[in-house]
Amino acid sequence: MRIKGLTSIGKVETTNGKQAMVIFGGMRTKMAVSRLEHVDAATLQESQKQFAAYNYSRQTRETIDQHRNQFKQEIDVRGMRADEAINQVQYFIDDAILVGVGQVRILHGKGNGILRTMIRQYLNSIPNVKSCRDEHVQFGGAGITVVEL
Repeated sequence: MRIKGLTSIGKVETTNGKQAMVIFGGMRTKMAVSRLEHVDAATLQESQKQFAAYNYSRQTRETIDQHRNQFKQEIDVRGMRADEAINQVQYFIDDAILVGVGQVRILHGKGNGILRTMIRQYLNSIPNVKSCRDEHVQFGGAGITVVEL
């Protein structure tokens, strides 16, 4: 059911003569039956798909907001072993994707280039990563990888 002229679809809980108790989302309201109209199956199904796409729990929204507020667009993995650095980069990239950042920087140092190679191999395996490149020479060159998401 929905209110005539509106798009929000609700569910009739009870009826009492000319009055009906209707639930819209999480709100319960009492209204005249004459103000309600039936919804066809196609409209109902489309509405459920749209609602499911945006139906995040409050805890999920709070977690995302917390990550967004604490997120820094750069991570330093210098001096770590390769497996340790890859693990840190995995969490970092996951958080970057979660908060919707477009670009991040991974500071791995120059050294023998082993961390750089391992990190870039991992980054190239992630579908959300558009590209990865060396930072401009003035800002660290081959010691920093810039990742476009």
